[in-house]
Amino acid sequence: MATYQTDYSDAPAKWLPGQITSEEKANRISRTVESAAGLEFGQPAFRGANDQGCIVGEAFAATAIASALGTNTGNGTFGAITVSAGAKQGNYTLTIIEPATNAGTFVVVDPDGVQIGDGAVAAAFSAGGLAFTLADGVTDFVAGDSFMIAVSYTANAEFLGLAILNRAVPAIVGASSQDRYPQYVKAALMTLGPIAVVAGESVGPGDPVYWNPATKRFTKTTTHIRIPDCTFEETGGNGDVVEVSLKLR
Repeated sequence: MATYQTDYSDAPAKWLPGQITSEEKANRISRTVESAAGLEFGQPAFRGANDQGCIVGEAFAATAIASALGTNTGNGTFGAITVSAGAKQGNYTLTIIEPATNAGTFVVVDPDGVQIGDGAVAAAFSAGGLAFTLADGVTDFVAGDSFMIAVSYTANAEFLGLAILNRAVPAIVGASSQDRYPQYVKAALMTLGPIAVVAGESVGPGDPVYWNPATKRFTKTTTHIRIPDCTFEETGGNGDVVEVSLKLR
């Protein structure tokens, strides 16, 4: 008789990727998969091009616009603002704290009220997914001068939810794995509640959750794509199936 399985683990995972891990309060939505390769269970879905559509989202893209908060004394301006995958969608605040002639220092706070770093006028700043230079103007800044930096995700970076495991989805002809929603099928997405995913590095309870599209695993590395309002709920290592908790809505 042929042997079908010879590589059982001594400690099999207690969950499968995309499995709902408890009956705690949860919210789910459905979106049509646009990606040709489908959407794997436990993977993040991002807004697609069509109505009610979603995609896998292999890259991060966002834009940022800076504007003065109120009436500033200084008239320095921003150069180009680069937004990387660690950035949060929403309004950042930059505030001058120590003015100086043709210079000065400032702090930057993210949309959740967390200070991501401090910088200097006329010098390059890079932290929390933002990189820019605030130039000195003809009139120097004074303490309290401030700017809002509005970060907006483009379609393939706007997170919708995590794909919920569903054994009833149609098979994909020729695919090496059937653990996914095929293209054009409605996928169930978790937006609030506990769900199992695959860790891509050592993580622990309370760590923020990021997604590495290169490995298709979840990390705490801030240069990867951030999954908003999501935390790891248990300890795990690279390749372990662990629980995360979404608190979106």
